[in-house]
Amino acid sequence: MAPLLPLLDNDFPHKFVFTSQHYSWGMMRIFFKELGTRKPDKYLNVKSSNIRKLEDTIRKEIEQSEEEWVLVYGDTNSTYAAARAAKRAGKRLIHVEAGLRAYDSRLPEERNRKEIDHMSDILFAPTDLAKKQLAGEGITKNVFVVGNTVVDAVGMFSGRGGKHRGEYILVTAHRQENVDKARRLMRIMGGISQFPKVIFPIHPRTLKRIKQFGLDVPGNVKLVEPTGYRKFLELLKGADVVLTDSGGVQEEAITLGVPCLTLRESTERWESVEAGGNFVVGLDPLLINSYVRQILDGDLGRRMRQAKNPYGKDVSKKIVSILKRKLR
Repeated sequence: MAPLLPLLDNDFPHKFVFTSQHYSWGMMRIFFKELGTRKPDKYLNVKSSNIRKLEDTIRKEIEQSEEEWVLVYGDTNSTYAAARAAKRAGKRLIHVEAGLRAYDSRLPEERNRKEIDHMSDILFAPTDLAKKQLAGEGITKNVFVVGNTVVDAVGMFSGRGGKHRGEYILVTAHRQENVDKARRLMRIMGGISQFPKVIFPIHPRTLKRIKQFGLDVPGNVKLVEPTGYRKFLELLKGADVVLTDSGGVQEEAITLGVPCLTLRESTERWESVEAGGNFVVGLDPLLINSYVRQILDGDLGRRMRQAKNPYGKDVSKKIVSILKRKLR
């Protein structure tokens, strides 16, 4: 949202509300400071990912507001709660990053994004595939294909040039279905133990579970504190390959031309797979090792780095241009 907020400030009277669903002050402070995002008009300080608690708190804020529209981004619990609160308060809803589908009912985000889309009055889809998936559910009105604002963010904050490749493998893992289960987290640690050098910016949730389950960190794995966005993009650009369970990192990797292996059984970023920059490999250490070896030693890495980014450009400007037409 960092590239979009200043454009909204220029063209629309609006209020920026921060839910504090992510309540690590260190991580939050890094992102506001680094990205130059203005301070929110309101901190709700919910400090919880509980949907009901989020919804009740957000609704009180929305009902006190004179604004007609509520804009939400993505598929987190706070996004879903804000969408529900908006509709209960009689507001109209705008969803940025609409139409993503993993077709995996085990994922809480799958329910979130689907229900948000069906509540929304204006939907900004990142790709034609996302638009097609919306149409398959009967959602065709006010759907606009604009790309994903993550491309704008990468362009703003990644800097010029890149570090020499061949130094390390980058890993991120934070999703509850992976790190909250001892066996799955153990398989991830086993999978990344096979390579000479691994850098792992460790999410507070993941570190907590490693300690709770009594898991050993392989000697080849360097755990580092959660990084700011600029630092993370620098690490990503310098990596031979990134192993991740994050949705956004799949998009950032193909935007920067970095081969990506997704540590899940499904993904909602199918466009990156179709383009050839990403493979869904699950948690099987043998499969992970096979792909990494082909990326490092075979021709697969070169072809993945040449994959065309499917997520557009100048996305924030497109969104604001459409909103100026639709809301005035």
